[in-house]
Amino acid sequence: MTLRANTFIHLISLLTFGLFSGHASAVWYQGNAQLAVDGADLNAIRVVAIKNAIADASFQHGIMITAKDISLDGLLQSSKTELRSEGKIRRVEILSEEVIDDVLHVYVKVDIEPLFDCNHDNYMRALLVTQLPVLKPTQASYGAIFDLGPQVSRRVEQQLLSDELVAKVQLINQVFMPKSVLQEPTFGYISDTARYLANEYHSQFVLFGYIRDISLFEQTTKGLINDDVALRRNFTFQLYLFDAFNNKMLLNHSYHGEADWDFKATYPVDTYNSLFWRSDYGRVVLNTVNSAVIDISNTLTCQKTLGQIIHKNTQHVVINIGSEMGVAEGDRFQLIKSESVPAQNGDMFNMLTSETKHVLTVVSVDAQTAILTSDNASLFDNSHLFDLVSPLSGY
Repeated sequence: MTLRANTFIHLISLLTFGLFSGHASAVWYQGNAQLAVDGADLNAIRVVAIKNAIADASFQHGIMITAKDISLDGLLQSSKTELRSEGKIRRVEILSEEVIDDVLHVYVKVDIEPLFDCNHDNYMRALLVTQLPVLKPTQASYGAIFDLGPQVSRRVEQQLLSDELVAKVQLINQVFMPKSVLQEPTFGYISDTARYLANEYHSQFVLFGYIRDISLFEQTTKGLINDDVALRRNFTFQLYLFDAFNNKMLLNHSYHGEADWDFKATYPVDTYNSLFWRSDYGRVVLNTVNSAVIDISNTLTCQKTLGQIIHKNTQHVVINIGSEMGVAEGDRFQLIKSESVPAQNGDMFNMLTSETKHVLTVVSVDAQTAILTSDNASLFDNSHLFDLVSPLSGY
């Protein structure tokens, strides 16, 4: 049985993550999905299959889309779509729909307009990642998943390392945010902590977070004779991405997923075991982490990489970024002055104040550092440790 093709799906509302505007031409991606009919209402199965096919197209090209409802050419009158992606999804065309051996096969084509039409440098990003603790450890007692926090932290690190934009990810095996302030951390507290870590580890970008909710709940589905009760579990975590050099919050978002909890109540679950990550709940955790990592990557794309002066003499300065970040001999940077400012806790931090007209050129580079010099001898008198350098246009 073949269903009507060339149907257009109109996305009624789009919530895109990252305030980027672009005018690039649209790009079409294809996806497909299969779903067993098994006596269910075909229209309902069709809606789910189309959503899965859209998700397949987006996943194949590094894009995360979660469709709560989609208007299928008038079949659904009220719709709401939540979209997190590397581009604006403007239209979806159904190429074909066919039921074979009681399985619905759907093929779609997705029209995506790239978002990243921003002027960004060609250097990689270095990111410092703190541990993601479970906010309420008592919630972990069911299943004894007390190691979920370190495991999720490691998964975030692994997915970020696979990103071509992020050259260096440093996962710190400590929690730097006290649990007493985790629920509603202030901007000032996050700023102070990020700047402290930036000074300690010479990292511009810092990622904070915590796992807010892993509680269980029962979901009841009405049946003809008996109700079906499934035990499900939440996974919600909060992330803050901070640019410590610019004292700027780049990302502040909560991510949520939920799935059936397939393990027995008395069964201690080993979160280091692949059986956990292959379970419905484990896959939801991974998908939720993937959604967050995509947002992090998207956010970092249009941020400028800054270098920090970590050593100087009367002829050279040394900065804390090198060839692994894409720095090469001949690259030119502009000096940015910084000054010590007090934090809420009384400590002093170096923050950038203004750009100068002083230009420095890279004369030597290794993996993690670069040596810069200038024809302007006064620059070395005017520069200080922890001053910053910004790449000039074209680098």
